[in-house]
Amino acid sequence: MSNRDILTEIKNKQRPVIIYGAGVVGKALLSLLENEGIEVDCFCDASFKVAESDFCGKQVILTPDLRCKYEDAVFVISVAAIKDVVERLHNLGYANWYAGGLLLKDLNVSQGDLCTSIDYPKFAIETCIYCHDQYLDPGKLSLRSIDIIITERCSLRCRDCSNLMQYYAKPKDCDTDLVLKSIDAFCSVFDEVIEFRIIGGEAFMNRDWPVIVKRLTDEPKGKRVVIYSNATFLPDRKKTGCLKHPKVLLNITDYGPLSRKFAEFKGMLESSAIAYHVIASPGWLDCSSIIPHRRSREEKIEVFKNCCAKNMATLSDGKLHRCPYGANALRLSAVSDERTDYVDLFEKPLDAEGVLAMKSKVRDYLWHREYLEVCDFCRGRPLAGPEVEAAVQIDEPLSYQRYSQEQISDVGCRV
Repeated sequence: MSNRDILTEIKNKQRPVIIYGAGVVGKALLSLLENEGIEVDCFCDASFKVAESDFCGKQVILTPDLRCKYEDAVFVISVAAIKDVVERLHNLGYANWYAGGLLLKDLNVSQGDLCTSIDYPKFAIETCIYCHDQYLDPGKLSLRSIDIIITERCSLRCRDCSNLMQYYAKPKDCDTDLVLKSIDAFCSVFDEVIEFRIIGGEAFMNRDWPVIVKRLTDEPKGKRVVIYSNATFLPDRKKTGCLKHPKVLLNITDYGPLSRKFAEFKGMLESSAIAYHVIASPGWLDCSSIIPHRRSREEKIEVFKNCCAKNMATLSDGKLHRCPYGANALRLSAVSDERTDYVDLFEKPLDAEGVLAMKSKVRDYLWHREYLEVCDFCRGRPLAGPEVEAAVQIDEPLSYQRYSQEQISDVGCRV
């Protein structure tokens, strides 16, 4: 269906029009719809923070409150995680929705050769378009992003890190050969991915980061390579040539005084025409504890359903996890090795027959799981959950209960 057909259908339905997602993509959709003579009633969003105020002169309604105000409506989705939104709307009894990404395709959102500070609205719109295309074409095995863990080491020691770095007493870099082998296996199974996201810890603390970056920029199935940094540790200038690749983007979190190299880092990136985006860190969700809650199956389903990180696929030592919490909890031996909580891409040879079987297994894991066993250990990560102050530093690693001392293995890591 063309975007012109979609716009005509929206007009003909003569129902209130609501944009799902009060962000930069929603703003672009509001402008597009209004230019077409379509009046938007309001925005809706799953975040309490966003729903506390108006956006673009429109009211923002918290998703669970929609039924109190609208018996029926037409929803135009601006959120990249469209599958979750469709499920929420279905659970509320709404059936009329459209993928906003299809309407935005005529906008010129290509970044071209990225240079210095990225145009983030265009970046977000491009991501939305791609994710909506994926959702509407289930024949492809695609991902919005895959986090690739390359080190456990970090230059900060944040008490509430949701990736659990605060629990590593002897953090190590991941073995480069195993990381590359994991990427090869992943790419043999998946058809495409928007973002390869290189994470740690602090990714630049692994001296082999250029080798991994080159492998990912050379991969035709990947659209972008995003490296996450806290601006406390500068990469070797002699190795930054690979960061100029048009696929590469540095995502820098600004922690104020803690990001002690921020000004120097930013200056280096700008002088070298390396693409970057800076994000502030006003508050973190309180979701970093590792404690068994003894939840029932139904309770774990509820935790999983409300989790804002359940689609943050993570690659760790050849294992595909749904979230970085689960990946690191297993690396720490803080939870049992539940084989249903991840997909082992090394399980069988990935020949033609093996790839087909693995695709089927991965689809089931990504699209049909109701919960993970590790959800019992996580406090929960709802989008509108309780927050704590970001980046509170501690002097020593936090203690935790190892699940089984005998199962601890150093396979895949080196000092």
